[in-house]
Amino acid sequence: MIAPLLCGALLSVTAPPMLTEIRVDSLNPMLNIEYIELTGVAGDSLDGLSIVVIGDLEDLPGAPIPNSGIIEAVISLDGLSIPDDRYMLISSSGLLLPTPDFVAFLNLEDADNLTVLLVRACKCTLSDDLDFNDDGVLDSTPWSEIVDGLSFVSTSEGDLSEWTYASARVGDGLGPLTFKATRCRDTGDWRAGSASFHLGTLDTPGLPNAPCAGSLCVGDIVVNGSVGAQDLALLLDSWGQLNTVADLSDDGLVGAQDLSILLAHWGDCEL
Repeated sequence: MIAPLLCGALLSVTAPPMLTEIRVDSLNPMLNIEYIELTGVAGDSLDGLSIVVIGDLEDLPGAPIPNSGIIEAVISLDGLSIPDDRYMLISSSGLLLPTPDFVAFLNLEDADNLTVLLVRACKCTLSDDLDFNDDGVLDSTPWSEIVDGLSFVSTSEGDLSEWTYASARVGDGLGPLTFKATRCRDTGDWRAGSASFHLGTLDTPGLPNAPCAGSLCVGDIVVNGSVGAQDLALLLDSWGQLNTVADLSDDGLVGAQDLSILLAHWGDCEL
């Protein structure tokens, strides 16, 4: 009986959700767009999880500068679950964005350093100071586990701005300011995104992210998660040309062999 029970236990284990796309602000012509996206196993409960945003107290009169480790937002995910499409979009508004799965005040401070954590069993409250001596090490961790996290490093830590506390980082503190971060679908690495908001191209809230090292499936030339009309159009436009992304057979020339490969993989990528 031990082996079947063990196998059943292993099969019941699912991957925890993860942060996949975060925008803290945007420049002209569309200002103040901010959102957080999670992905996970469709239907999995988010009970017990919270998003915690850590920054500073610079907006409070008389607050010392620099100061670090101040909780700027706590967003409880109790009662929610990962949607059927596997992408949970959290935003304060649906303006210029797809309809969010959950509406919340994110308070993502731009032009500054910021840490976004996904934690379990959070006992945090707004304005708590978790780094008492402002040395870049959290003195208080009022949660049972950090499930995921990302640091936005726009300016020099501990000097012109606060420290950050997640090992995954975008930005080097030397500028330009970091407004957006996207997690690569193929490697899991984070990449800084455009300061301006571009829905459906550079910004994909509520949708799969593009891979950073190329397509995840054969025939997906335009890297949108499926093999379809756009890929076919690009292949036909490249017909007879040398050394293009439409050379699926890797023989140097776009032709009938590449068309055959594309048609054989038509449809959504199996990811």
